[in-house]
Amino acid sequence: MIFDTIAAVSSPLGQGAVAVVRVSGSESRNIAEKIFVKKNPTVKHMYYGMLYEGAALIDEVTWVFHQNPFSFTGEDMLEVFCHGGRLITQKVFETIIKSGARQALPGEFSFRAVLNGKMDLIKAESINDMITAKTDNALKVASANLNNGISIQIKEIKDMLMYFAAAIEVELDYPEDFEQDDSSEKISNLNRIISKTESILKSAQNGIAAVQGIKTCIVGKPNSGKSTLLNALLKTERAIVSPLAGTTRDTIEENISLFGINLRLIDTAGIRQTDDEIESLGIERSKKAIEQSEMVIFVIDGETGFVQEDKDLYDFVASQEKDNVILVINKKDSASFVKWEVPSYITWKTVEVSALKNDISELEKIMYGMLCDKVEINEPVLTNQRQKQALLNAHEAMLAAKSSYMQGYTSDVIMIDIKKAVQAVNELMGADYTQDLLESIFSNFCVGK
Repeated sequence: MIFDTIAAVSSPLGQGAVAVVRVSGSESRNIAEKIFVKKNPTVKHMYYGMLYEGAALIDEVTWVFHQNPFSFTGEDMLEVFCHGGRLITQKVFETIIKSGARQALPGEFSFRAVLNGKMDLIKAESINDMITAKTDNALKVASANLNNGISIQIKEIKDMLMYFAAAIEVELDYPEDFEQDDSSEKISNLNRIISKTESILKSAQNGIAAVQGIKTCIVGKPNSGKSTLLNALLKTERAIVSPLAGTTRDTIEENISLFGINLRLIDTAGIRQTDDEIESLGIERSKKAIEQSEMVIFVIDGETGFVQEDKDLYDFVASQEKDNVILVINKKDSASFVKWEVPSYITWKTVEVSALKNDISELEKIMYGMLCDKVEINEPVLTNQRQKQALLNAHEAMLAAKSSYMQGYTSDVIMIDIKKAVQAVNELMGADYTQDLLESIFSNFCVGK
């Protein structure tokens, strides 16, 4: 399928002045010549013309042909700019499909760009991050990676590893040409690579938080006002609110921008002892959401104060050892509001709110104060869990290789972990290990001396 010619509507479907339909693949030129009756179009020259299907006029358009490898995908490409109505755009797209293309799969244009070496996988993901950015911070981080910000650092790690791997490969293949050197030099070189990797991993979670959002869990016993608080934070009626305990049976997730910080708010089912099978499933999901969250908003019903159900939930949340937990005492507007002293063993920040009256400004300030450092990013960073895990895998393999050196293992054993490290970095960047290793060997060593 990678050799097929693909097409897709690249602009949002709807009503607008202009829409864009893109085509990529070896048949792009033929499709352009066929539908526009223009032989040998000049590359990167914008043409104006009428698009017909048979004798029927489809639209008045402009179009550009890009010849490989000088295009976004590295393949021949055709871009058609038509009027931006939903129906007319669809007709233009269908005409192109009938002329020899197939509908592109999600992300296939960027996928081909990665395969053809026009960008690495990190940059491809940054394009999607820019498109889906919900805050200025997210856009800032994505833009930095679009300009190869973190890719340059990852490539430096890769180059260091590739040189290291190539040196060992040549030493293994031509041992008579090498003196037995001290492993301390190899360990020193590995330490430099490990240190650089750890520096990037240290800031990875902040990058993920800026782009993906900080997972923030709203928890509490049933009828404490969690859903009302969610609605207040969202400034809209998203969750169903009812005086009946146990109304929320499953987690509800929404994104908000809090003073420029992207939060993934999760309203959980009220946690209590219950024989209701459906409610029990919701409670288990709530506990899992707490485990995976980066911030917890613990809601107390201000009309009942801190009761046994709250204590049980407190024990569970405290066992997770979260850094960012806020104790929110809700319903301060109620005539039945209970003034109670927070137990000394609770060291979390505490705030009184009225979710019903949207009196939550103090809570928002506390949340921002806890999180602002997490998204204050002034250097390129990793932006998703896939990237972080790939680099973690490389880091673990490097540590294993270092350990093998220190235990006196031979180079062929050590090479196993070095290969794993290189493969993990290549997975991060979307590259091919074998080809890179060959190029590194032949560019850095004179094998046939």
